[in-house]
Amino acid sequence: MPSTERPVHADLDLERVRSRVSAYVYGNVLVLAAVVGCAPESVRSGRAVVIVLATMVTTYLAHVVAHRIGESVGRRQEEARLHLRAELRDALPIVTSGVLPALVLLVASLVGSEGTAGAVAQLVAALVPVVRLAGTGSVTARMAAGGPSRSAFWSAVGLAVAGSLIAVVKVLLTH
Repeated sequence: MPSTERPVHADLDLERVRSRVSAYVYGNVLVLAAVVGCAPESVRSGRAVVIVLATMVTTYLAHVVAHRIGESVGRRQEEARLHLRAELRDALPIVTSGVLPALVLLVASLVGSEGTAGAVAQLVAALVPVVRLAGTGSVTARMAAGGPSRSAFWSAVGLAVAGSLIAVVKVLLTH
């Protein structure tokens, strides 16, 4: 039976696409948790920016290291080195997950947003990864053999809800 798997882009095989989608989801969930976990006063002080950027960078590094170790099992050294270069690129969606929320929080900090303005900035920063998670469904639907569908839409909504719940649980358990 022929495979229904197909690359999304001529330069990317399905393994690379899967790795990037996984990093995208993972990065957005952890950035969302970082934003939601920030105290309101941390928006004004700029600490929220540091928290989001630190989450973004450490998640990227941990992801690359974990994949480096896991993917080196059973590979020759040169093959493992090539895979590491691919993984460094594939994990970049983790970085992109934190850029816009950090910029929103940075602007809020620079203008001295307090009270309601700070809360609105934090809400906007939190909505960015939620919207990105919801958009993941349309991206993965394009990769699927059948293309976009009603189930893909509901999968996108479900992913945004699941990501939000994971972020809330993380905040509740760690704060």
